[in-house]
Amino acid sequence: MFDRIMGIVTLKAPTYKEVAHDENATREAMMIVIVVSLIQGFVVGLIQPGGGVSITGALVRSIVNLAFGLLSWYVVSWLLAAIAKAFGGKTDTNEMLRVTGYVAIFNLAVLLNLAGLIATALLCVTSIIGLVILALSIVGYVIGVREAAEFSTTNAVITAVLAAVANFVISLIGGVIAGLLL
Repeated sequence: MFDRIMGIVTLKAPTYKEVAHDENATREAMMIVIVVSLIQGFVVGLIQPGGGVSITGALVRSIVNLAFGLLSWYVVSWLLAAIAKAFGGKTDTNEMLRVTGYVAIFNLAVLLNLAGLIATALLCVTSIIGLVILALSIVGYVIGVREAAEFSTTNAVITAVLAAVANFVISLIGGVIAGLLL
């Protein structure tokens, strides 16, 4: 699993193809989504506006983020598969679940936010690093879609953009609900 994560992070197309076609990788992908969702939720809930820290906020946000992370993972994977098929891709929801589950590893960049607890100046550096990781994540999604669907990069970009819009809406709803719970 570690070798596959390294292949995903280093954007190696054969690793994406391997993950997409290995039916045993679904459980691994789900484990990644669960761990990353819990960590994301904890960090986002921990750091309060104004620099405070809230353990309660971190725990609540972890649970909410896990629920919406799993929902988003499935819905976006289903959408990616459906859109890819519309463009002539050869994939299904399970392949997309595996690929997008592994690509979720990039979301651990949220840990960079903890640097703001140490010093505000570090946020400038970590923000730039975060943007680079976001770009790598987007490239990872496109490679994953392209390799799973076995079609052109252009079709993969269009597919990923359409699914990203859906993911944004789900994330927005999750953020609103989390805000209401806190």
